Amino acid sequence: MNTLKDLPVAVSLSYFSASGGDGPTGSPYDVLLDSARLGDQAGLEAVWLPERHFADFGYLYPNPSVPAAAVAAATSRIGIRAGSVVMPLHHPARVAEEWAVVDQISRGRVGVSFASGWNGSDFVLSSADVSERRQVMRDGIEAVRALWRGESRTFHDASDRPIELRTFPRPVQPELPAWLTAGGSVGTFEAAGSMGLNVLTHLVGQSPEDLRENVAAYREARRAHGDDGRGHVTLMLHTHLIDGSRASAERAQHELARYLTSSMKLDERNVADAERAAAFRSLNDADRAAIAALGASRFLEFGLICTADEVRDRLTEVRAWDVDEVACLIDFGFEYGPIMKSLEELLSVLS
Repeated sequence: MNTLKDLPVAVSLSYFSASGGDGPTGSPYDVLLDSARLGDQAGLEAVWLPERHFADFGYLYPNPSVPAAAVAAATSRIGIRAGSVVMPLHHPARVAEEWAVVDQISRGRVGVSFASGWNGSDFVLSSADVSERRQVMRDGIEAVRALWRGESRTFHDASDRPIELRTFPRPVQPELPAWLTAGGSVGTFEAAGSMGLNVLTHLVGQSPEDLRENVAAYREARRAHGDDGRGHVTLMLHTHLIDGSRASAERAQHELARYLTSSMKLDERNVADAERAAAFRSLNDADRAAIAALGASRFLEFGLICTADEVRDRLTEVRAWDVDEVACLIDFGFEYGPIMKSLEELLSVLS
């Protein structure tokens, strides 16, 4: 039963496995499974599972449907969402099949956010031209949603013959709850609106003011395409509760800066923004450290790395950005013990 009271936004959990370490069973997935169970019991909205390949940054999640099935079996009510499926790396039929399995195991709790991809090395898994990835994504999303509804789609077999197929098993939900993953580009927000999708976003590459403007463009795009609903905007925020001491704040800033430094290695392979990728490749260690420290300070200001007394005020501030849900990224650097302690404190504040 949902025990959360009077929150300005829905609250979920998000993961990227920058560390986390082994938990009580010695598995690196202990953070995911144990926190998902706690969130399930407390009445959180969902868990968000990423897709990441060929790097130790996010290494636990090469295919989000696999850990999603484990979460589905270990929980009873919390939503289970991909954040994100990189659509150009997958056949639409396979996406529909895998997530229908999770929808069956969870008895109808699945949601999927789709992305076009930006990490160059990921495309060794794809036959798509990377320059066409956005259109490939749009076509793929349309196909997945149609297959989910039980419609047939024509694909080509190994002899290049057209063949009409439906996918099985059939999911529990008649329609797939779907998001589009957006960075700071207003065009991506507008695309989500025009397609009738929800939005999954973050504050990397956009300020809160930018986010407000992008969300407004998203809502308007939905209206312009005949959708009378607001849609749903989910914002990922780095989350860790600190005790208010200087030592606690410095530890959080250190872990976040280390996490951001690791993420720059992925930026060097950014096919979505070649200029940005080239800029990151030109950095020396001192440059990286300075940028990471600046980024950490910014996320300490706008995120949920704060004291328990500040949580509700920060959620209220996020609601003023016209955000509907906060996905709390909890495994960005700390070990199992501090992660779980912080989560327990967060749930206590929210209940």
